[in-house]
Order: sequence, then C-alpha cells, then structure tokens
Amino acid sequence: MLAPKTLEEHRQYLYDICRLKLFFISRWLKEHPEEKFSDVLRNRVDIFRKTDLNPEGINAEGVYFDDPRWLSLESRLEEIWNLVQKDDRLFEEWGFDLIRPHLDARCERDYLDRSAFAGYQCGFLRHNLMIMPERPDALGFHIANNRQPNSIFDDMEYAKECFNKLLDAAENQFHVPCIGTGTWLNNHPKWLAFFPEEWRTNMGDPNTNVAWHYGFWGQFINARGTFNAKAGAKVRETGRLQWFPRYSKCSVKAMREHINSL
Repeated sequence: MLAPKTLEEHRQYLYDICRLKLFFISRWLKEHPEEKFSDVLRNRVDIFRKTDLNPEGINAEGVYFDDPRWLSLESRLEEIWNLVQKDDRLFEEWGFDLIRPHLDARCERDYLDRSAFAGYQCGFLRHNLMIMPERPDALGFHIANNRQPNSIFDDMEYAKECFNKLLDAAENQFHVPCIGTGTWLNNHPKWLAFFPEEWRTNMGDPNTNVAWHYGFWGQFINARGTFNAKAGAKVRETGRLQWFPRYSKCSVKAMREHINSL
C-alpha cells in the first residue's frame, strides 16, 4: 500500500506542473505567434485554478479572469516573456518567481480539496448529465483517480463495478447504445485493455489543439497525485505533449461482455 502524498509533496507538484506550463506557454507562443499571450495563459493551461485568486474548488465553475489581481499578474507575466526575449527557461524561472506566492497561499486548501471527485456517479467514472447533440448515440464520460495513492488499474473488480454502473446508466437512464470519451488515456495500453476491440476500431485522430483541462494535462499526474517527471521531461525535450486526447466509443453490449470477461 502506497502512502498518501504529503502536503509538501503536493506543494512540489504544484511547483513542478506550473513551471512546466510556463515553459509550455513560451514554446507554444513562439510556434503560434498569431495567438495572444493572455489567450494561451487562460485557455491552454490552468495555472489560474491553482492560485489563491481562484475563489472556488480546484474544478472551478466560474470564470474570474476579469479580477484586477489576475489581470495584473497576467500583464506582468507577458512583460517578463518579452523582457527575457522569449527564452523558454528564463521565462519559466522568472514567471515562477512571480506566481509562487499565489501557489503557496492556496496550497493547503488545494491539498485538502476533494471537490475534483464530486459528482462521480460511477466510482472513478463520471457520466455527462445529458447526451451531446454532436454524439447522439453515446453517453460521454470522464475519469478521475479516486483511488489515490493507488491506481485505477490496481483493482480489476472495482474497475468492473465502475464500468458496469456506467453501462447501466447508458442503457437504463439515457437509452443510448454506446459509451464514449476523449482522453489522453486512449494512448495508454492499460486503459485500452479495459475495452473491446471495437474501441480501437472507432478511435479518432489525436486532438492537438491543447486545452487547459485534464484530457490533455492529466498525463503529468501519477497515481499518488504527484508530478510525472518522465512525462514532463518529454515536453522539455520536444516542446510538445507526448500524448494527445483521442475520442473513441463502443457499444454497451460489447463493453459489458468484455469488461466482465477480465
């Protein structure tokens, strides 16, 4: 049994992930000069939610980018990026010095916050509350590791229970024939092993339009909820994320047969 992460380990995670995101911002802007600094900071990474300027839980529902304190921080970060002549490493160092006090001020609240798992009706799986018009035949779902410090892959019986609850919801509550999701995990062999061959057949192309959410950035969090240094090193080496989300779906029937056979 792994030990839960400590407060100091969580602080180090916040430091590491935000430093990586600052590096990413700089690299992305150089490759996409048509984009505004503020748009990349707000929409392609989620540094804001990890600071004390976020008045809500870690999965904030509101948008607070009009807060004068945030606007000042945003403006100063852009000044730094221009001042260091768009040097990725220097921007990371100087930018981190600016945001670190805001991470420290929120760290304990963030560490104790369990709201990221709120609304998960099926264990580590959460289904949408409605069927999306663009995918009328599938119940969309999301994933969060509520088994920390262990992995969702460590207990197959629990995984079966979670997926069967999801399949029941699709079949009995929403009356749709399929389930589907878009996530970086669709590149992960252990995740793919949960699904029938149909899932691989229906796999879409990678979505390289990086957004702030865990569909992209979840790959940098390990089972204990600390920083995945190996994945972070790949970004520093290549300037891009190693894995991008891919959408797939399969039928409730095929999924139920497969998951219960494992």
